[in-house]
Amino acid sequence: MQYPLYATVKAGREYSKLWPAKPELNSIFIENKVILFTTLSSKLLPLMALLVALLQFWYLGNEHLGQIVASMLLVASVPLQGWYWLGVRAATPLPPSVASWYQQVRQKMQQQGIELKPLSQPWRYKDLAALLQKAYQQLDKSFVVQWL
Repeated sequence: MQYPLYATVKAGREYSKLWPAKPELNSIFIENKVILFTTLSSKLLPLMALLVALLQFWYLGNEHLGQIVASMLLVASVPLQGWYWLGVRAATPLPPSVASWYQQVRQKMQQQGIELKPLSQPWRYKDLAALLQKAYQQLDKSFVVQWL
């Protein structure tokens, strides 16, 4: 049985791998920043939490073990919070302005002869990520940049 929290974090990790990390998307979507922060924090913060906990234990001793463990768990959970946010974002329906832009991009790609699977509305950010990923893979950069 999958728990909703676990499923959301897992969806966030998948979404972070699907989203195209292109600099021209930085000004439009926050995903690039969140993915970068989450990736870096997943590599650095667990080690940093352990080092800080050891340092606190050394200076404060056994009396503050509860607070030391709590602060270590809080710092080590920051990447999970980022993946959770990304999982919620992946399942969020596109706002009307982004949905119309999504539809225009989709139509232009179909006019270029790229086959896309039919999707039912409402479109979600995960659908947008898949479309952008396919556009970056199969179209030249000038064609992609003109949409932005």
